Amino acid sequence: MPQAPIFSLTRRQLYDQIWEISVAGLAKKHDIPYEQLRKHIKEAQIPIPPSGYWTKLSFGKPVIKPELAEPFDQVVTIFPATTAFRKENPNPMPAKKKMETDASPPHKDTIKGTLEPTSLCQLPPEIQAETGKATQEVIDEPETIVRYGQKYNVYSREELYKEIWKAPITEVAKRYKVSDVAIHNICKALDIPNPPRGYWAKLHAGKPVSVIPLPKSDKPAKKTGIQTGITYQSHEEEERLAHLSDEEKSIILTVASQILIPNENARMHAKIIAHRKVISEWKKEQKNTANRAWGQRNADPAPYLAQSISSDMIPRACRIIDALIKAMEPLGCALTGELRFTVDRETVELSFSESQDKVAHIPTKEENMLLLKYEEDRKRNSWASKPQIRKYDYVYNGKLTVAVNGRKSFRDCKSYVVEERVGDIMIEMYQAAEVQKLARAAHEEAERKRLEEAERKEQRRKRYNTEVDRTLALTSLAEDYDTACKIRRYIAVVESSDSLGSEKADWIEWAKGKADWYDPAVARDDDFFGKREHSKPKDKKELVHIGYWW
Repeated sequence: MPQAPIFSLTRRQLYDQIWEISVAGLAKKHDIPYEQLRKHIKEAQIPIPPSGYWTKLSFGKPVIKPELAEPFDQVVTIFPATTAFRKENPNPMPAKKKMETDASPPHKDTIKGTLEPTSLCQLPPEIQAETGKATQEVIDEPETIVRYGQKYNVYSREELYKEIWKAPITEVAKRYKVSDVAIHNICKALDIPNPPRGYWAKLHAGKPVSVIPLPKSDKPAKKTGIQTGITYQSHEEEERLAHLSDEEKSIILTVASQILIPNENARMHAKIIAHRKVISEWKKEQKNTANRAWGQRNADPAPYLAQSISSDMIPRACRIIDALIKAMEPLGCALTGELRFTVDRETVELSFSESQDKVAHIPTKEENMLLLKYEEDRKRNSWASKPQIRKYDYVYNGKLTVAVNGRKSFRDCKSYVVEERVGDIMIEMYQAAEVQKLARAAHEEAERKRLEEAERKEQRRKRYNTEVDRTLALTSLAEDYDTACKIRRYIAVVESSDSLGSEKADWIEWAKGKADWYDPAVARDDDFFGKREHSKPKDKKELVHIGYWW
């Protein structure tokens, strides 16, 4: 019996809905797999939003919307996932060269549609046959029982096996309303194999994957477990981009999940092209100065990527950078001339390195000639010196490692290659930018406190020195006043004597003038000494004779 279609729309109606709610939003609206709907749309030759369209739209930036080509009224019928695509028009339109890619991040209102579990049509043939019949069952609520007033999940070994190979364990955990750790424990208890690391990344990238069959086991076919109601993500997932708002976080995570690595012949970002020319010119200059010692000493430093990886790996590294910047530019990020990223006004650098294999060194022709010469010299002279020839060479092996600001690295391994982790690299770049911002803020705060403390110490030093000066001045004033008092007491003794002639009277007047000159309270000017600087130290105001001027 033929299956009923999910929906039938004209090309114009389908085009309008795609550009209104996105491909992901339309797939969620009709509850059909995203990849299946995308395939039908491409076969119908309906243009889809390009990469960065929804992000630009959400930030109010100008966007380009291509027009739909005729015929507008041709009907496109979407059938369930296991049914082939059909169109009412018996003469399908000729396939055109692939001009667009569905790497567009959805609008913020339809972000959840892109984060649904992997659809059945994406799975390998081995698991499609097992899960095709159970598709409707997976949508339903899981089997539960109530004991002692608590709700328990009933886990079927075969059903749970199908579910964890159809969608990530975190999604399965949400359905059962438990944590992903609980699902892992149930799988272990029921002897259910889990998808290996990198499985979902490879599946998302369209790469071949292998499914581990459900082994025979003596363990029970069913197991019960309490429904905790916890639908949390792992601690690492909770911490990712925690500094951003929910809206910003959703946009970034969606864009990161849909980054595509450009083809080898695709045109790269203008700054990447310019930097590759810099690398090429630097390497030419290195060859020209290879035989000139002074040239080596005065050579310009190696540009970014020129020495950290082999020449064969530079295009690969550039494609990774190109994919990242084209996805991140609509989010307000930028790329510098040295291929450093500006993320949230912070500079983030990707460090590329390439592993090397240790292989036995094969002597060159020149080295063989040196060895032969050494053997001849040794026959004539016992003190002949053997040439120093290395035993091993270290050869680049094509395995890349990408480090984000030296914090976290992603490397080629058996489970995946770096290109499959480009979305995680983008998220880590935002994390690194936040860490750098916090570190800079902490440094600035520490520097501010240091300067405040230094200023406080400087002010205290100045106040202390001022107090020292005032105290010394007071001492000098007191010494001068004491001297004035001594002179006046002596004058009083002289005045009390019986004989007081005119000469003595003149001397008393002169002595009183000197007492007033010493007394800081009177501060009388002297005809010879002028005004006494009472606050100066004693050694600075001692009376001395004037020598001969010639």
